Amino acid sequence: PNPDDYEKLYFKAEFTAMDKENRGKLTTSEFVKLMMFLGYGERWKVDELLKAVNPEGDGYITIDEFYSAMKRPGVTEGTSRLRDIFFKFDDNKDGRATKEQILQGFADMGIEVDDEIKEKINKLDTNNDGKVAYQDFVQSQLLTKGVLK
Repeated sequence: PNPDDYEKLYFKAEFTAMDKENRGKLTTSEFVKLMMFLGYGERWKVDELLKAVNPEGDGYITIDEFYSAMKRPGVTEGTSRLRDIFFKFDDNKDGRATKEQILQGFADMGIEVDDEIKEKINKLDTNNDGKVAYQDFVQSQLLTKGVLK
């Protein structure tokens, strides 16, 4: 697959994970929280990015504005923490990974895979097909860290 294609797939999953109400857009506040959660940096950096991609200041970020933000210098690299972890599990780069790949990946990273972790991974398989979507992985992290309620 083309690296741009799966990068865009991952960006869309991050956007959609934050857009819990399926409005197809994020409030600027949600955008700021998501970018900070993804590791982009301090609030002023995110605010500058917001002004650059949403100059009309309408209070919302569309998926296209989000793609535009992610393509600005340093943004993809500055927000890649979760993407990099999941990417290791996603062998065919379709934004999904088997539960076994994730558990093995955690073990390879030195994380003790106990029953609690197995249960959390099982819950992320929302359609019971044995795979976890990156979007669900991100959303679970947003919920765990209290970014989403």
